[in-house]
Amino acid sequence: MDGKKEPRGSFFYFRGDDGFTVMELVTVIIILSVLAVIALPKFWGSVFDQATAYQQTLGALRYAQRTAAAYQRTVCVYFTANTVTLGYRSTYGDTACNAGTDAALIPPGGGAAPYQVATPGGVTLGFTSANFYFDLLGRPSGAQTITVSGMSPITVEAESGYVH
Repeated sequence: MDGKKEPRGSFFYFRGDDGFTVMELVTVIIILSVLAVIALPKFWGSVFDQATAYQQTLGALRYAQRTAAAYQRTVCVYFTANTVTLGYRSTYGDTACNAGTDAALIPPGGGAAPYQVATPGGVTLGFTSANFYFDLLGRPSGAQTITVSGMSPITVEAESGYVH
């Protein structure tokens, strides 16, 4: 060391009685990092989970309506508090939906049958009717309103089957 001191106001000037030690700064940064990685996603995650469940449910209902019209078959929609499941009647014009006997509707692009949307934990579905169907023209068995917790309702129009 040549005995020179940093001038006052310099970034490297140290007076010994001001500021925090490096160890204190590192400790605070580590604590904040742990909170950011563990705690914050739990607060924000539910909003993303709700939005994902909403979009997947909306997509499943639109797919059911379009598939009914395209395949000229009745597509049945079954709701529980946490799932939406799609099936279809293999007989032309048959509207007697039954979760146990319906053929499984394959999701778009292939994949495991039946087409099912399962909501993430803490996200629930509310519905007008636990089961309904789209007939071979894509019309629903009745108007439906489906709610995904924390989101605006999804409506299925009675006459046209339009899902919005």
